[in-house]
Amino acid sequence: MIHRAVRAKAPTSFGARARDYDRLRPGYPGRALTDAWAALGGGPPGTALDVGCGTGKLAGALTALGHEVTGVEPDPRMAAVAAANGLAVEVGTFEAWDPRDRRFDLVACGQAWHWLRAGDRTAKAARCLRPAGRIMLAWNFGSYPPSAAAGLARVYAAALPDGLPTGQGGRTDLSEADADTYAEELRSHGFAVTKMAVPWQTRLTTREFCALLGTESRHLALPWAIRRRLLRAVAAYLDAEEGGGVRTQYTCVIVGASRAG
Repeated sequence: MIHRAVRAKAPTSFGARARDYDRLRPGYPGRALTDAWAALGGGPPGTALDVGCGTGKLAGALTALGHEVTGVEPDPRMAAVAAANGLAVEVGTFEAWDPRDRRFDLVACGQAWHWLRAGDRTAKAARCLRPAGRIMLAWNFGSYPPSAAAGLARVYAAALPDGLPTGQGGRTDLSEADADTYAEELRSHGFAVTKMAVPWQTRLTTREFCALLGTESRHLALPWAIRRRLLRAVAAYLDAEEGGGVRTQYTCVIVGASRAG
């Protein structure tokens, strides 16, 4: 079910590829979420708010663990897919969204915390929590085998001598080190913080991998014709040199926060 909330300027470039995003973006291992919740002393599953829920990748994993999840998402196209997946989602930016009298046992955010304003995001998340509530931030960071990484680097250098543009809002690629910055922000707001990293892997076909690249903000920032040429070059390389696909090693990084003391 979709509810309309106040909308402001927001990262909405992903919506044009919402179904590919839902189909191909990596999910979150249940073991990682379960371990993080236990490390936070969370007890039984409760109510959860998924900030920037997208198509419901994190919300779906939390629901499978027993949480009752409400999503907030600025892009109505992404929200529509999340609703079709069974998530109760409200369309609007987290900054403008009004929780009314609702408070949650968990405020979660998957792969979207960097889109929110530093400091304000943590302060608002804290206001949405019940007194013993927790915050859980999750990311998947991917890497490729050395041969594929080197080959893809050559393809990109040839197609884009100046490199990929920054994504919407001036965002560049995230790294695991960014999670440490977010952890320090949480501590500065009086939270005790835990961090964990869980490795997992998958293999994508050439077609799946190129479709996945087409959901990433820096690729979406490219003019359509240039993006098409780039993805054709990536596909040609993978088919010729990597057996028609690529293995991706992911690390699911979770930063959890609970009230200090």
